[in-house]
Amino acid sequence: MNYIRVGTINIKDNKINRNGGIREDGTNNAKLVSNIIKEKNFDLLGTQELTIKYVNELALFLPNYKFYGNYRCGNLLAKIPYNESNQIITKCNVLETKTFWLPWLANNFSDLKNSITKMSIMPRIATIVVFQDEEHRKVCMINTHLDYQIPSIQIRQLKALNNIIQKYSQLYDIILTRDFNMEIGNNIFDLFINDIKDKLQHVDVYGATWHGANGEETQVDHIFIPKNWKIKNAEIINLKETSDHDAICVNIKRR
Repeated sequence: MNYIRVGTINIKDNKINRNGGIREDGTNNAKLVSNIIKEKNFDLLGTQELTIKYVNELALFLPNYKFYGNYRCGNLLAKIPYNESNQIITKCNVLETKTFWLPWLANNFSDLKNSITKMSIMPRIATIVVFQDEEHRKVCMINTHLDYQIPSIQIRQLKALNNIIQKYSQLYDIILTRDFNMEIGNNIFDLFINDIKDKLQHVDVYGATWHGANGEETQVDHIFIPKNWKIKNAEIINLKETSDHDAICVNIKRR
């Protein structure tokens, strides 16, 4: 089996005119991102914050890739602002795809108020694809994007995600990509890693993947792969200011 190149990327429009998809320097943001995707030759790429407009623009530049995943407010409302998706972009042979809605409303008044005040109140989803590798074995990839403000909601989302992992891992090896909005060292995140450690291993990279407007930097984007798979190399990919995030790329294969 050859190595599979897997990535995760939060493609949040950065420094562009949202009406035209054109950056302040006059270049097309989607074209710049698509060039990076083609240059790195991803087999599987989990995305976050991808609007239908951005999907359509990327698809023009990526004819050899297919896009899988619903929008968090539903496909019928796909064109409304901020109705984003966690599309999985891939060249692999996809056999099945599904979108799961994660818990996203606080279950107490205080957290609900904070969620509204901090503008984090929005549906959260997990996209899955089941694909077939070159040896005709089936693998499941899960891609998601979690709440970034309210710990009680993050805990419920991680529990729901763990349930999805447990369900699909009965049949398939699992690849997990996402913007967790949490770093290693966060107690909530560390407990989740411990819960899945018998099935998945974390891909370690060194450096920040999110760069804030005020100079903040943190590693909130992560990839997990099957525990019995081999990592050839992993790296952070500079997205050249097309996003406030950088991408992660890893080459993996079964041992």
